[in-house]
Amino acid sequence: MSNIFSHGISPAFTKQSIHDYFIAPFFMGEDIRGAVTVRSDIKGTELLNKISRPSFITKPKTSAGFTPTGSFALSTQSITVAPMALEFEQNARAFWGSIVEQLLATGYREDDIEQMKQPDVWNKIMLPIIAQAGQQDLIRQMFFGNPLQEVLSSGIPTGVIDTNFSGYTGFMTHFIKDVLSGAIPSAQHVVVASATAAVKAEKILTYTAGTDTALVLTINGVAYSQAYSSSATVTCNNWLTTHKATVEARGGALSGVIVTNPSAGAIKVVSRFKGQDFTFTGSVTGSGSVAASGVVAAIKQGKLATDEADDTLEAMIDAARPEMFEFPLVFMVTRSLWRNLVHTIKAKTSGDLPLTMMLGGLPVPSYEGYPVLVRPDWDTWISSYQNGVQPHRAMLTTQPNLIFGTDGLMDTNDIESWYNTDLQMRRYRVQYKAQTAYLHSELLVLAGFGD
Repeated sequence: MSNIFSHGISPAFTKQSIHDYFIAPFFMGEDIRGAVTVRSDIKGTELLNKISRPSFITKPKTSAGFTPTGSFALSTQSITVAPMALEFEQNARAFWGSIVEQLLATGYREDDIEQMKQPDVWNKIMLPIIAQAGQQDLIRQMFFGNPLQEVLSSGIPTGVIDTNFSGYTGFMTHFIKDVLSGAIPSAQHVVVASATAAVKAEKILTYTAGTDTALVLTINGVAYSQAYSSSATVTCNNWLTTHKATVEARGGALSGVIVTNPSAGAIKVVSRFKGQDFTFTGSVTGSGSVAASGVVAAIKQGKLATDEADDTLEAMIDAARPEMFEFPLVFMVTRSLWRNLVHTIKAKTSGDLPLTMMLGGLPVPSYEGYPVLVRPDWDTWISSYQNGVQPHRAMLTTQPNLIFGTDGLMDTNDIESWYNTDLQMRRYRVQYKAQTAYLHSELLVLAGFGD
């Protein structure tokens, strides 16, 4: 049994206002419908249809009769929504010893915060904050969800899945994976330069065999053991065969590593992306030893180079395939890129800030006539939960191309509530299913999602 709200006031009672509360500011969930298509009718798994338009279908008429030409290509992409829930509970007695105690009901009803007397601090103040926080969570997961993301300790993965992000796959994870694999062509990805160039971490462990039974190599908090076999060279080869796929599958995005066997009796680990660090140690069960060499420290990408945002957004428009311009396009950028662009504009003789335009009924800045959605929340989550790797990101796409799927008309303010009389606890829950997908790589240009 746990309360979502608690207080620690010492002394237990001091003079306070019963009406005035200051709400600490944080990123509230905003309306993302101007940039993402929300599909609220997906139950379980659904195939999203993709149709290519025929071309070169008009031919010279050289003979009598009917000669059909051209065809449509129909392909599908599946999207499977995953169950998510926001659940919490509260007992009114948690407010004892504070001024809010005056609002409690009498008798058994004092245990139920729904029965608090007016003004209803809980329902009028606390529940709206929780609803907004839930919407913020939804948007964070929509972009940064990663079923394989691990909890980071000092920026290093620990081998423990981070349930704050593991519910389903977010857009960022799709893009990072597909840029790396080439599913999104390199011509549609713009490299973002910075004043400090990023560097991958590297380390080699060389095994010298003795009278041993096992070699144990520990990568990012997880130990991988291999039984000794005839020599250091054979044992390391066997270790690589046994563990390479498992090790490289961890993390799912930025925190992964690549393992190789660069020489006899050696294992090398390199971070998958520049700027990400790792831990790599070895031990031997027996009299053998493990020695480290070839250590290269990770260096994260620094502040953007002068005028880099202007160069980046311009290059993104140049990289866009011609068919993209048949749709209304929108930029989404980190605040770091946006501030760099503002500095560039202010340094020009006119000093004019970017023009604004209307998107979804709201004024937003624009670049070369395309709306720009500045996402300071991206900067926060990249810094806090992706170890600041690839900190400057942008995408150019059209709303119908980004799909957020859910299983019903969802309102994060619609909170299910009931009172558990056995535990004397008021409980609350919001449930939904969610998943993301993008339909066409041809309708997408990215920047900052790869090395």
